[in-house]
Amino acid sequence: MRITPGMSADNAIYNLQQGRTAIDQLQEQIASGYNINRPSDDPLSTRQLLDLQEQIASGDQYSSNITKAETLLNVTNTSLTSMATLMQQVKKIAGDMVAGTLDAAGTASAVTNLTQLKSQLIDMGNTRLGDQYVFGGFSTSQPFNASGTFSGTTDIPQVEIAQNSTVGTTVSGGDLLRGGNPPAAVGSGATAGQGPVDIIGSIDALISAISSKNSQGILDGVKNVKAGADQITVAQSDVAGRLVRLDNMKSMITNNQNTLKTVFGNIQNVDYAKAGVLLSQQTTAFNAALSATSKLSQLSLLDYMK
Repeated sequence: MRITPGMSADNAIYNLQQGRTAIDQLQEQIASGYNINRPSDDPLSTRQLLDLQEQIASGDQYSSNITKAETLLNVTNTSLTSMATLMQQVKKIAGDMVAGTLDAAGTASAVTNLTQLKSQLIDMGNTRLGDQYVFGGFSTSQPFNASGTFSGTTDIPQVEIAQNSTVGTTVSGGDLLRGGNPPAAVGSGATAGQGPVDIIGSIDALISAISSKNSQGILDGVKNVKAGADQITVAQSDVAGRLVRLDNMKSMITNNQNTLKTVFGNIQNVDYAKAGVLLSQQTTAFNAALSATSKLSQLSLLDYMK
């Protein structure tokens, strides 16, 4: 096959362009700090990077959800702790009424204290974080009115903390303080303190029993408020369990994110020392090719004739 000067020139130009492209790519990588600046640089690695970016973004969203859920649950837990303390005071007053004499002064004092404690309990049931009532479910309005009537929703807002895994962010005020919606029946006699407890209704019934000096009603009231206090304790345990779960999930997500970001960096981030050596090699090779091409281009057929 005859090699013409034109063929030699085309081959030389092609090799020079390849060398120039390699140098340009290395310079671009060093300038940007990225191994891949466009999908065509490495389609397979580009796909890997996109998958990693998606996983990292999902992890960031889950972490954000967990932070919001923790804030709501911590506020809820603080309110529950205050409710539990308040119920201890209610229990003490009820117990004093059982053990003491129902004189007019003692009765009036007990009724006044219980009425104030009930109002405080309702205030705690209206606790909110920003515009969200933590015991109101999905309702955006105040869940309890002054008399303790619940107007919120009993379903609990959920947040996703992993794929197909959610955690409730609050406690239903209707279930907690009214035993459900509509409120549970206030127990009396043998049924007192059994099943879901309408705490607010039980305090109202206790106030009525004390006012009327109804000994059996007071005894039933003691059982009901004790069951109500236990109901709040159960809610505290539930919230504490959810907080532990969120903390564990947050740690796991953090570890996963660190691993994913390391893998992403290994693929995408430029090794400057290696890139510098390669650039020096490519530049030397390119300059040598230029020199050789310039010398070859000066030759003609006469240079090969003797």
